[in-house]
Amino acid sequence: MDLARKLGVVVGPLACLLATLASPVQAQAVVDATELAPQEGLRYALGGALIVAPSYAGGSGQQFKPRPLWAVRHGRFRISGARASGLLGVAGDGGSGASADLVDRANWRLGASLRFDSGRSPGDDPVLEGLPVIRRTLRGRVYGQWHIGGGWNTSLGYSADLLGRGGGGIAGLALSYDWTPVPGLAASVNAGANWADGQHMRTYFGIAPEVAQATGRTAYVPSTGLMDLHAGVGLRMPLQGRWTLFGSLGVSQLQGDAAASPLTRRSQGVTAMMALAWRSP
Repeated sequence: MDLARKLGVVVGPLACLLATLASPVQAQAVVDATELAPQEGLRYALGGALIVAPSYAGGSGQQFKPRPLWAVRHGRFRISGARASGLLGVAGDGGSGASADLVDRANWRLGASLRFDSGRSPGDDPVLEGLPVIRRTLRGRVYGQWHIGGGWNTSLGYSADLLGRGGGGIAGLALSYDWTPVPGLAASVNAGANWADGQHMRTYFGIAPEVAQATGRTAYVPSTGLMDLHAGVGLRMPLQGRWTLFGSLGVSQLQGDAAASPLTRRSQGVTAMMALAWRSP
């Protein structure tokens, strides 16, 4: 299955959302993520997704895979699986894994989170053959979010490899806008940038001299700097009962030393997702 067909499987249903709006929708109202305040009771969501994503950052191959989605929230505390952090309507927070809002005010919040990073295997792509395995590790993240108003939000975060397995540190800045284009459909657009330290750049985009000598490659030692720019769009529409349909499409562009790496076969990456989830009251 080629990339165009894969994207069609996931992105095609997004167009159906707009067609569906031509007839009355019997569904609960969509709540803007910026209007949701932490609740004391337990809330959870379960679902599944179809995802098309690059085999690795800079890879030319695409992976097409189904994935279960789940998320649990109790007050300021949340835990969720990969790509499921927004199922309960909290945008721009600590991401997947376990997170907590340490300070939560009307227009801004500060928090911290933990998540597992699966690393990278030489088996992910033929280009990586002979390179060391990037081991699975635990990343810690601190984040802040500010609700500017009128649907605009900005966020800033920094994550680090807590186990010292070469993951290094990444800082990210993002801006998003949420609105309701037509009744029953919530939409969002976002754009941002990620900066990585030298350790992260060397691990994911570099070829150490000793590895180059053993594999016959040319050594490449990238430095700290801007790693990528990214942008995306998301749609959310409630269906019958407590079911909700989600769709997203994102594009990222590697920058600087990351784009110039000999491991980078395609500096631009496209990720698409279509998900269906049931959310508790």
